[in-house]
Amino acid sequence: MACCSLRPSIFPADTVTVSNSFPFLRLTSGRRSRLICAAASTATRDYYKVLKVRKNATLQEIKSSYRALARKYHPDMNKGDGAEEKFKEISAAYEILSDEEKRSLYDRFGEGGLQGEYNGSGFGSQEVDPFDVFGTFFGDSNRFFDGMNESGENNFNMRSKGSHALNIWQDVFLSFEESIFGAKRDIEVSCFETCDYCGGTGAKSSSCIVSCNRCKGRGSMIDTQKTPFGVMSQVSSCSNCGGNGKIITEHCKSCGGKGELRSLRSVKVVIPPGVNDEATMRIEGEGNVDKNRNRIGDLYLVLHVHPKHGIRREGLHLYSDIKIDYSQAILGTVIKVETVDGLKDLHVPSGTQPGETIKLSKMGVPDINKPSVRGHHHFIVNVQIPKYISGGKDRGSQLRSGEAKG
Repeated sequence: MACCSLRPSIFPADTVTVSNSFPFLRLTSGRRSRLICAAASTATRDYYKVLKVRKNATLQEIKSSYRALARKYHPDMNKGDGAEEKFKEISAAYEILSDEEKRSLYDRFGEGGLQGEYNGSGFGSQEVDPFDVFGTFFGDSNRFFDGMNESGENNFNMRSKGSHALNIWQDVFLSFEESIFGAKRDIEVSCFETCDYCGGTGAKSSSCIVSCNRCKGRGSMIDTQKTPFGVMSQVSSCSNCGGNGKIITEHCKSCGGKGELRSLRSVKVVIPPGVNDEATMRIEGEGNVDKNRNRIGDLYLVLHVHPKHGIRREGLHLYSDIKIDYSQAILGTVIKVETVDGLKDLHVPSGTQPGETIKLSKMGVPDINKPSVRGHHHFIVNVQIPKYISGGKDRGSQLRSGEAKG
């Protein structure tokens, strides 16, 4: 069973800052770099095209598109070329289009409007961080079935930039009946736990962690030059320590310097009745463990329901097509039909017309919020009318043939 964890990446490691005549740009150092946008863009990006929505898209449509794209292009789920840049782009687009005021400025003035060129609202120093965008969107609900919830903190640790998020995402496949009646599963989860030997630092001992002598422990390097436009400063992460401000002289032998170890964990899961296809279920405290920060993530299960031949679901109701002959439609009958509760007798009243619907009450889908409430199973009647009444020939043809001979 596939298992994956998510950790958003962020903007490029280098950017240029300008003081005096131009607005100031700054890049914070560390694994979660942040880019503060200020100077006017040379070209305006079409955020609507980035999120694949119409310009008059509703907030719900924007959220839905961002949810799908964020999971598709997340660097931990998509290692292909350009995935990281695409993730940054869609995060920036969602940050703008999901905010009514920012979206209005963007629609009127483009990106320049967001940078304070056309008003004094202070957008010139706004900060766009995919970590925060991702976490805010997926973590703003505490419901049992919810979206993602991502931690944004980055206390110092010596793990690599590819370190895994606290939360784990895993797919679970259910039969049609399991989605109706619920199920109990023992799910094996591949997770990362903090290395007990080094405590998550990745170093053999605390004495093996020293301040970087190149950046003096700051984690960033600043190169300043005077230009006709003012003082230009280039801020970049220190290449010697990777932006951490500290380096490891000798790595932990247990985890190889990663600070974490992969392990398998068995989790008992109770899936409630009435779940939908693509529903997301959150299991608190069953994610990755980070002892260095004393935090434990959550396990998110994405439920996939296999379709059932002959039965389709629409909300709380189920639908099936049945076939009867014209004599059964005229006189009425009782036929066996397949339901999620097994074979049942369906009473077809006399005079039933083609296309009519007959229902079996309370044999549909339970309401996930009120399991005692259950939908119905509707059967759509298809009356089969034979072409030939008797002897394999049409009676009208026989009469016409007799008239011609006479």
